[in-house]
Amino acid sequence: MAHLTKDYPHMTPLDERAARKLERRSKIISLEEAGKIIASKRSVSLAGSHSADAAMALIRAAIRAGAKDMTMIPPVTASIAADLPIAAGMLKKLYLSYVGFEYLGLAPAFRKAAAEKTLDIVEADEPFIILGTQAAAGGRPFAPVQYLYEAVSLPQLNPELKKVVDPFSGREVYAIPPLPSDVFIMHAQAADAYGNAQCWGGTGQERDKAKAADLVIVQADDIVSDEFISRDASKTTIPGLWVDYVVHVPYGAHPTFSSNNYAVDEDHLKLYLDLVRNGRAEEYIQKYVLEPKDHLEYLDRIGGLPRTTQLRRMLSGA
Repeated sequence: MAHLTKDYPHMTPLDERAARKLERRSKIISLEEAGKIIASKRSVSLAGSHSADAAMALIRAAIRAGAKDMTMIPPVTASIAADLPIAAGMLKKLYLSYVGFEYLGLAPAFRKAAAEKTLDIVEADEPFIILGTQAAAGGRPFAPVQYLYEAVSLPQLNPELKKVVDPFSGREVYAIPPLPSDVFIMHAQAADAYGNAQCWGGTGQERDKAKAADLVIVQADDIVSDEFISRDASKTTIPGLWVDYVVHVPYGAHPTFSSNNYAVDEDHLKLYLDLVRNGRAEEYIQKYVLEPKDHLEYLDRIGGLPRTTQLRRMLSGA
């Protein structure tokens, strides 16, 4: 038998060919490394919603790493996750559905850039971003839509929205282009070292955004064991095989809300809005983005342990 297996390796019994132990590779990298990776790309997509679950630590790291002239595909609603990169000169192009601070008012950096025409703004809406992302995720050339845009002005405002002929009915329908990205960044409440990530809130956009991207980076409030993930695999938002890198950043969504973890820091958002509205965006960027030598120093600057504990207690009602 030995001479046969030597000449014909395919005849070796499976139990002898199988690897004795499969070593899993940790995907954890530093925040600084992640920032440099993001800054080297041309387009970035985000998850989250309004002022919730934004990958703010990664955004600040990308700005520190010199990210410029990027295209952003935001979630259908965003606040500081889109406005801060605009203020910092990180973006050249933005697909717009909604950028604002809800009851706190308009997004000042976005408003200024729109008025001065320093940002290429693609007038989109929720279906455009969601269906365009799904088209990219599925490898489709476009997403057809009928009737939706017949009574609105979006076709006149958005040159990327085209009309095509349905080959089956002969009717004209609108075609939304695919919206792929070089890198997708996501905030998770928990992730293991192998990239299995849990977002305890989310909007349902996360999986499509991940599949539509060439690279996926997850920032997590907590790094947990793979046994923790396995206890309830249904809570896994993105499986590890889709994730390239994981970054451990407790309170990394600050100043936005982290679902079921800690509250939005409304005072900090008001501080940001006051400074940017009064032409002092650079002051905010220096103090909270560029000057902190690491994430822990950032947390110190926003109030340290007393403030982060308060934000966690605000959410729990304690």
